[in-house]
Formats: sequence, structure tokens, C-alpha cells
Amino acid sequence: MILLFSYLKKEKWLVIVLFNEKIYNIIKKRGGFMIKRLREAFCFILFMSVIFTGCSNSSNSLKDENIALSKEVSTIKEENVNLEKTVKDLNDKLSKQEPKNNIAKEPSIKDKSNLYPIYTADTDTYKKQIDAYIYIPKELELKQKLDTLAKALSEAYFDNLPIQVVNIKDVDNKKVAVINLDESSENQGISDFSKLKGSTWATKYFQGSTGGTITSTQLIETMLQRDYSGQWIDGVKFLYKNKDCNFQHVPDLCNINYRK
Repeated sequence: MILLFSYLKKEKWLVIVLFNEKIYNIIKKRGGFMIKRLREAFCFILFMSVIFTGCSNSSNSLKDENIALSKEVSTIKEENVNLEKTVKDLNDKLSKQEPKNNIAKEPSIKDKSNLYPIYTADTDTYKKQIDAYIYIPKELELKQKLDTLAKALSEAYFDNLPIQVVNIKDVDNKKVAVINLDESSENQGISDFSKLKGSTWATKYFQGSTGGTITSTQLIETMLQRDYSGQWIDGVKFLYKNKDCNFQHVPDLCNINYRK
């Protein structure tokens, strides 16, 4: 066997070619030029194989990096979703802890003339009792004070169901507030109570002896403010969806209830 060495000066590649002796002699007879060409050919083949191998390795490396980045992005997105949920839960808890409409279980200011009690009923005796207080500025008009009380009741006790003070009308020389109780926006236009969704007057707050009594006390007594000595309404009448409030467990809401 004949070993034939060759290299490229610039790149410094070494090529070792093994020849059968007879083949080598034939090539040698044909001249050194042919040997030179063979060496150059082998050098070129080797050089190109190195190039292609490098490109292949580089391509595989890029694919691996893309896969790793895709996994990392997916993980970050999942973490963001979890963080958003955590933030939402914390905000919900915070909103529940924050007093609405200046409602407080215990009065914290010395001047109590602008504090109005919000009433409820004892679940055992059904007796009226103060559950909280709300501050209402004295400069507000009577209708505005009633609106403030209605909004506080809606937010704190009735799941934001609409409570609207329609007007204050004269009945036998007495000022009577007319207040409409409506269902939530998603239940508008639904007359079949079985199709109502979520918290409702008809299927939740007007139902049951205890539930009906508590609802009636909260609405009637809070709006009448019987112990308030300033200018106030003489009576209150409640409507359900702008019609008479005819439900079995809240009979008092059907009538005009007077302070005295």
C-alpha cells in the first residue's frame, strides 16, 4: 500500500490517501500532474464534508434552542395566567373588606347627627335591630338621602339588585316615597321565575318566612328611619318591577308603611 499525504496550506488540512501499489504505479506513469489533481480532489471532498457537518450541527443546535425557547414561553404564559388569577382573587377579597358607601358596623365619629342606621331583623325573634351605620352629608336633599340609603342597601345586602327611589308623592297630606325593586340586567324581560339567574328578588329575597321578614325589615325600617328627628318622609311604598309587590312572604311591602 502506498500512503499519499497532502494538505492545504491556508486551511492546514491533512489528507491521507491509501492507494493500491499497482494503481499508484499507473497514476505515476501518467505523470505527477495527475497525482497533484487527485490530491486536490481529495482535499476538496474533505473540506466540503467538514463544512456540511458543521452546518448540520448548527441547524440541529438552532432547533434545540427553538424547542427550549418555546417551552420557556409556554411556562411564562402559564405563570402569567396563574398570577392574573391570584391578583383577581386578592382584589375580590379586598373589595369585600372595604366598606361601601361609608357603611360601618360601629360609628367612629363624634357627630352622630349625620349617621343613619341600617336595620335588619333578628333571625330568631324577628325583632328589628341596627346592623350598621351610614354617613350621609346633611346638605343633601331628602330625595338624595333616600337614594344614598337605597344604594347602600343594594350593595351591602341585596347583591347589587336595583333599588330605585322613583319619587316622593303626596298621599293624604303625607310624603310617601315610592321605591321600585327590579331584577338584575341579565334577568330583564323574564316573566317566568324558573328561568331567572343568579340572585333575584323573586326567587331569593322574597322567599321563606325568615328571609321575607328580614328583607321587609331591612327595606322598610331603613328607608323610614323612625328614630330620625329631622325632616323625613312620612311613609314608604315598594313596587316590584313597577307593579304592586305581591309575594306571600313579604306582605308588608304591598302596603304603604308609615313612620307613625
